[in-house]
Amino acid sequence: MCLFRGSGSLREVLFFSFFAFIIAWAVTPLVIMASRRFNWFDWPGDQRKVHEHPIPRLGGVSLFISFFVSFFLLHFFLRLSFSWFFVMGVSVFFLTGFLDDLFSLSPWIKLLGQILGAVLLIQDGVLIRFFTLPWDRMFYLGFWGYPLTLIWIVGVSNALNLIDGLDGLSGGIGAIASFTLGMIAWQEGRIEPAILSFLLSGSILGFLLYNFPPARIFLGDGGALFLGAMLASTSVQGATKSAAAFTLAVPILILGIPIFDTFFAIVRRKKNGLSILHPDRGHLHHRLLERGYSQREVVVIFYGISALCGGTAILISFFLANSTYSLLLFFFFVVLFLGWGKNLRVTELPEGKSSIEKS
Repeated sequence: MCLFRGSGSLREVLFFSFFAFIIAWAVTPLVIMASRRFNWFDWPGDQRKVHEHPIPRLGGVSLFISFFVSFFLLHFFLRLSFSWFFVMGVSVFFLTGFLDDLFSLSPWIKLLGQILGAVLLIQDGVLIRFFTLPWDRMFYLGFWGYPLTLIWIVGVSNALNLIDGLDGLSGGIGAIASFTLGMIAWQEGRIEPAILSFLLSGSILGFLLYNFPPARIFLGDGGALFLGAMLASTSVQGATKSAAAFTLAVPILILGIPIFDTFFAIVRRKKNGLSILHPDRGHLHHRLLERGYSQREVVVIFYGISALCGGTAILISFFLANSTYSLLLFFFFVVLFLGWGKNLRVTELPEGKSSIEKS
């Protein structure tokens, strides 16, 4: 991907990230007003949902606008060119989710939209070209890099969408992940994905002022899919481009909560004879709510875990990239997540509840 040609200083990039924060802070109330005017609400009543009152669900609009306004201003003032394939790719993800927020698309139509968006990003050069391990061992993937990248982009996008079940949860995890990816990419000299990551962080933080519990607006499918597509593409372009990082291990660690929650959901549904597209109330955040934690407590717990995973990813990338310790540390977190999931019984459907809803 040749998204930008040229570069700005870190101070300039962070200024535009702060500008994205201001735009999101200013635009989100307008989106809330428009949603109330046209009854664009997420209505309670579904067993999976925890809110008790109608909440506007088009927060992705403010996230999308704030990101791209700051993106194009940065392009204009710093004379940085960009790829239209990137713009079209992430826009397709946003529009797919946005239309689903408005009209409830079928799961297969949504999947087709996500595949189209992923193909555009791959056309832009977002591609996992090789597989690396510690000790500087590299294996080129050739043709297999294309389906692997497609699965990664679509998978991460859906993971951010699935975890978006509590006020501020997906957005906060996304902000931590994007900032971490930006730090790693900048350190590795990958300026393009670093710029995107910092702009995205600013946009999310401005939106979170209205999305943190108790939320006045939800991210919606449009925002969650856009956020997931951005994180998937910047992780490929930043954290996985260095031969020092073992391919997807660092991004998997950074996005540990949504990725493992999606993995548990697939296992749970297949184990119980359900389609993997069937929604249920067995996600990690649902299990913690069942144990008596409040929404805000669950969100803060997840923020803490995400920050710990992000800090560990930075440690691996900066100091342990070529050592056996990086591999051991990664697998330690994998075992930790698997053990946490087993303790919360996330591969089982909730007992005594009809947790299955028709899509």
